Amino acid sequence: MKARLAILFLLLTPITGILHSCRCRLDITTQYITFSHSELRLKNLDNSGASAAETDSPQINKNAYGIRLFLTRERDIIARARQINSVLIQSVHAITIYCPPKYIYTARDSIISIKIFTINDFDNQHLAGADITSYFRTPRSFSTVESLVADMGYTSWDYFGDGWDYLVRKLRIDLLLMFAPTANNLHQFKVQVELSDGRILEQYTTEVELL
Repeated sequence: MKARLAILFLLLTPITGILHSCRCRLDITTQYITFSHSELRLKNLDNSGASAAETDSPQINKNAYGIRLFLTRERDIIARARQINSVLIQSVHAITIYCPPKYIYTARDSIISIKIFTINDFDNQHLAGADITSYFRTPRSFSTVESLVADMGYTSWDYFGDGWDYLVRKLRIDLLLMFAPTANNLHQFKVQVELSDGRILEQYTTEVELL
């Protein structure tokens, strides 16, 4: 009998340690909150330094220009609640505990497209009003705008309950101009963000001289 109790104690000890180290309740009521994209703001970027930086300068190097998009989101007042039980998952090598998040944020609308138009003549092929979205790329990966939109996610898991402001409320997108203008020096751009519910958020950059 004592031998059996000793074996049972040895088997339960690792599980007890895991339960203690997880630091989450065994039962958590997860709040499901939806949000929508509500406002678009733009800033000119100067990418001539170590990283792209917002600038109000009237002049920027034409080989280091970019646009920063801020998409503000509004969350719904009513949230759905659902209780999720923590799950013990046993594998050959270890036992882990799944701790449910306090909040799960999900968008009610998604981004269908992001388009950038030149207000002034840009080059011989792109005069005033032309779509020059293909001239922009994302930093680091240099993905196209179309690829960026296709890879976007719209669900965030918040385990601590204070992640709305830094996880969800503002979506920031940097787009760098990869082809310098040749038509003139003064430039301004219009950005359109089309949403799945039919809305189009539109804003203009401030006019800047690209030298």
